[in-house]
Amino acid sequence: MRKLTSDLSKKFLSNGSELIISYDKSLPIKDEEMHDKDGYQGDDNTTEYLDDLNISWTLPLLKNKDGILDQKTYDLAVLDYKDEKLVLAEAKEDFVEEKLMIFLDWISYDAQIKIVKNRLKYSTQILAVIKQQSNSKNSILVLQRSINKTQRLLLELESKLKAEERSLSILLKGVNLNKTPLEIEWGARANLVKDLNSYCKQSVRDIKRIEIEQLKNKRTVKSYQNSQLPDFDFTISASRDDNKGNYSTYSKSSEMEYEAKIELSYPLSGNISNQVYLRKYRLRGRQLELRYVDKFDDFIADSQKLTTELKQGIKQLDLYRVQINESETGKPHNELDAFLEGSGNIRFVINDQDDYQELLLDQVDAAINYHKNRIQYDSLMDRLLLSSE
Repeated sequence: MRKLTSDLSKKFLSNGSELIISYDKSLPIKDEEMHDKDGYQGDDNTTEYLDDLNISWTLPLLKNKDGILDQKTYDLAVLDYKDEKLVLAEAKEDFVEEKLMIFLDWISYDAQIKIVKNRLKYSTQILAVIKQQSNSKNSILVLQRSINKTQRLLLELESKLKAEERSLSILLKGVNLNKTPLEIEWGARANLVKDLNSYCKQSVRDIKRIEIEQLKNKRTVKSYQNSQLPDFDFTISASRDDNKGNYSTYSKSSEMEYEAKIELSYPLSGNISNQVYLRKYRLRGRQLELRYVDKFDDFIADSQKLTTELKQGIKQLDLYRVQINESETGKPHNELDAFLEGSGNIRFVINDQDDYQELLLDQVDAAINYHKNRIQYDSLMDRLLLSSE
């Protein structure tokens, strides 16, 4: 007998139930020739076939209740997807932070070069005036040495600037930095978070990722706890059986059966491996709690450290402004005038220029350090890429 079989099953994740439909059909055999004890006999209606249709629906009442076991893979996949989004956002932000630091280094060297060039220009003008007035050769030699030292500093800064330009070349293809120099908003200030505890719980990715790990662990523990329960299922089923034999046209039957049952089963030895994994993930849950506390404390400590540095940085920049304003009241010019009148020393002029240049260079360093701390603060707060999540 030739036979066709088909099965269809459907899992319902919302409640853990399963619907199964099966259908078996044999291909009929027609016009058979049969023989009995009296001789040959023919029957045109003689055929044979078998049709079976079964439908059953099973609902778990203890183990896998509400689909807790069936949904485990899906629930963990959803949490993994959320975690991957955070990982991607973190990678993007790290990339931006790295390039911003290079950008600030370029800004620093560019600003320092302008300061040194102005110093070099000023010293060269003084040297020309001294030569015209035929002052002592010793003064000319001392000033020339100072100019040479400044030129060496300029070459060093220009070399560092070119190195930073190469680092930025990938991001700035086709941009001529000599014609279109990079700029920074020197007056920008950090937006400090007042309530760090609340902000950390709501917005910091590292904390969110640990929370996701905790949710995954809790979901796994829940599934292992449920796996320890016995199989206790409610099943309803219906079947139809259409059958015809091959000996008589009257050997034909059609039956319908309905059944409702409750089944309970549990291995007497229990599930040892399940118990081991349950203890393992409960222990991991405790580890994640400690990891959460450590990460939270580290975030608060790092935030407070950067907050202090940013506040001190503003005070330092204000102090530099005051000192520069005082230095620009004319003292260097007074030393130069006294030297040109014959009552001063060229070394005093050079010292004043050195002090003023160092003050300007230190101001640039302080400003760059402040903005680097500002970027690190925003990166720590996960605010460099607000649209990445």
